[in-house]
Amino acid sequence: MRRRHLLAGVAGTAALGASGLYAGPWLSGDGAPESVAVETLAAPGSEAGTVTVPPADRPLILEFFATTCAVCADQMSTLATARRRLDAPVGFLSVTSEPVGLSVTRADVREWWRAHDGRWSVGLDEGTALAERYDATRVPTTLVLDADGGVAWRHTGRFDAASLVEAVTEVTDG
Repeated sequence: MRRRHLLAGVAGTAALGASGLYAGPWLSGDGAPESVAVETLAAPGSEAGTVTVPPADRPLILEFFATTCAVCADQMSTLATARRRLDAPVGFLSVTSEPVGLSVTRADVREWWRAHDGRWSVGLDEGTALAERYDATRVPTTLVLDADGGVAWRHTGRFDAASLVEAVTEVTDG
């Protein structure tokens, strides 16, 4: 009987430890998501530099895309429409996790951005830290992060501008 208790205790401790390892990279000591620095490119509506996700001062629409994704290209006009309709102080950031320097160059990303009328910040998720943080394994994946950095809305694939505007309004008016 003692052996069974010992094994159950070891298994429980292992499960607890594994859950801590899983949650550890996601949360800082105060329960807020840890931030990730994202390199942004000089492109229409975007300045070269670095932004922090989540931002400390406002909600954020975070969109993961790929330059090879036809749905991503189609969704650019939807994102632009939602952006025009929003009155709330919300940031916009689109990022690609494509391996820059291998299958795509920074110039390729900038050209794709211009060709699809991007007018907000565009960044590179080199090393996929941001995609891993938000479990964005498919593109396009669009998130609305609240002011605390929590995921308030998530959608993978096509959506309409009204759905995104409604999600942001719930976050900003809530």
